[in-house]
Amino acid sequence: MSSLRLFVRRHRFSTFVALTFILTWVPWLTVAWMLRTGRPPVVTILVLVGGFGPFLAAVLVAAAGGDLRSWLRNLVDVSAPRGVWAAAVLIPVVLYVLAFGVFLLAGGGFDRTSLLPAAAVPAVVFATFIRGGLEEPGWRGMALPVLQRRIGAFQASLVVGVIWALWHVPLFLMPGSSQAGTPFWLYAPAVVGISVIATWLYNAAGGRVLVPVVFHTLSNAVSVTTATGIVGDGVVSQVGLLVVVWAVVTVLVWRYGTERLASKPLPDGGLDFATFDDSRSSGTHRGDVFGDDRA
Repeated sequence: MSSLRLFVRRHRFSTFVALTFILTWVPWLTVAWMLRTGRPPVVTILVLVGGFGPFLAAVLVAAAGGDLRSWLRNLVDVSAPRGVWAAAVLIPVVLYVLAFGVFLLAGGGFDRTSLLPAAAVPAVVFATFIRGGLEEPGWRGMALPVLQRRIGAFQASLVVGVIWALWHVPLFLMPGSSQAGTPFWLYAPAVVGISVIATWLYNAAGGRVLVPVVFHTLSNAVSVTTATGIVGDGVVSQVGLLVVVWAVVTVLVWRYGTERLASKPLPDGGLDFATFDDSRSSGTHRGDVFGDDRA
């Protein structure tokens, strides 16, 4: 086995995180700087390229570690249980409907005439797939299966969620982005909670990455579609989402526990852990998040 393959397999998680931030933050911070003096046409391209950071980083890690073929097969596997597919579709709707209910109880309003027309929904779903759903092969398809073998599903979800939230930071510096004007102190804990829900779906699906891809895509699509109709303080709506997300997280942890967050064994995600199996080999002690893959 080559030295590069050995290194990548020992350091899958830290290699993925480093590549993700390089591939995303370089173009996104460039855009944030450019927007200080205008909006050149290249901005749109750079924003799109940066959004592919997690996906490209995962491909590079899988290829360098010798897992690309099996990882790609897992990426397009649709054989998750029907109930899990249904949950991936329905949970985004339930989350935002309940969050909207909290918003209304807190005195917020809703203007139906401001909603996006139904004809625009397919375009929104496609856009959120490209600029959201395609992150999942990285976050849930690479980072999660590696990390949760070391520290358990719930703790891994929290770590991935924090990194996921921080990854978005340059967008908060870009005028006109969906994150601009959103308080990061509300955004980050909501993202961490959503990370736990995505872990549950991924593990319940036996590691089929398309399930969290659908969940992420529809979550963003529902958010974008309904946000235009909200009348009132946007902070209140964010608080509503935060409350609902963590209520769901509490139920999941109570029902399944923190080790697997599902009734199935932890999936390998198409990655080979035979050489450096996080759950059996000695080396790095449990809880060392950025250590090598030998927990």
